[in-house]
Amino acid sequence: MLNRRRFLSLLALLPWGFPTAVLAARQLVTLRQSVNEQRNRIVFEFDGKVEIERKFAIKNPPRYVLDIKRARISKSVPKSPRFDRNGIVKGLRSNVSKDGTLRLVLDLKRLVPAEVSKWLTTDGKKDRIVVDFLGSFVVPKQTRKPSTPERKPSDRAPTPSISSRSRRLVVAIDPGHGGKDPGAVGKGKTREKDVVLSISKKLYKLFKADPRITPYLTRNRDVFLRLHQRTRIARNKKADLFVSVHADAARRRSARGASVYALSTRGSSSAHARWLADRENAADLKGGIEISGRDPDVQKVLLSMSQNAVQEYSLNAGELMVNSLKRVGKMHSQRVERAGFAVLKSPDIPSILVETGFISNVHEEKLLRTKNHQRRVALALRSGIRNYFNKMPEYS
Repeated sequence: MLNRRRFLSLLALLPWGFPTAVLAARQLVTLRQSVNEQRNRIVFEFDGKVEIERKFAIKNPPRYVLDIKRARISKSVPKSPRFDRNGIVKGLRSNVSKDGTLRLVLDLKRLVPAEVSKWLTTDGKKDRIVVDFLGSFVVPKQTRKPSTPERKPSDRAPTPSISSRSRRLVVAIDPGHGGKDPGAVGKGKTREKDVVLSISKKLYKLFKADPRITPYLTRNRDVFLRLHQRTRIARNKKADLFVSVHADAARRRSARGASVYALSTRGSSSAHARWLADRENAADLKGGIEISGRDPDVQKVLLSMSQNAVQEYSLNAGELMVNSLKRVGKMHSQRVERAGFAVLKSPDIPSILVETGFISNVHEEKLLRTKNHQRRVALALRSGIRNYFNKMPEYS
């Protein structure tokens, strides 16, 4: 007669792995692609979180392989999806192994470098696996299609193709402070509100010439805006990214370098981040009314189930902005700092705050006043924003 311990040891030897893998399998529910002059992007969206087991390229014939643990393809996905003829991908094959691993094979016209990344959807519950094939692709200009194309009754319905997104993205540029709130004031009487407005206007002009991105300024003159008004403007414009531009100050005059901040609702990443957030959040007091407990948008943020996902997107944007600003000069922090900035508390817009330098530092104050340095900062901000949109599959 088997005792309990013996029974459990025999139970462990049974091949439970296969049925468990099947039951726990995530489904590939959507395929999407985009092609531009430098990149052919393929996006695989699943109905939950997945793990990439392996990824590799094969030369002959050229193809790229992805192995996804415990996954399968939904019936809603076409078995033979059509790919853009201007891209590098010409077909997709798949199979599921006995252990539940989904193998995706992308047949290519030729072998090119590939980058694979994984992103959460905005609700924070699902994974997208993004494959970027890098190279030079000729994309012809789109011609306007007839509003009601003719179709013969005998024509067969075409095979469903992967959808391709193409729309103008919106960036809300927020020059900090303004009006009765000068912000930080340097030893040479340089006011933060003037410097950041000048940089923001330069950034705005750069994006006005961009065919893909539409910029909006929360203020284009010397006026006072409450913090919740700034985020409300961004939401009214349906912004895809909110960038608040500032010029830092510190009790220590030797402090210097740019910094990038994202929202934290659980505490600040450093003492300076906490001090800075307290100082920036106090800006509303200059208007005579404290926003604490009054702003319905902020209250919604604290209750929003999607805030964690928005914070992840904000951190991604912040990291790319840090990399861009490194090319301009010294960084005060090599990572994205986190603090409870009220101006970043939008429940549905990834938001970052950029301190372009320390206006309290005599050397950086002089730099921040020059048009040449302001333009260099604006170019770095544009580069960081572009990189964010290029990397995020949400905006492809």
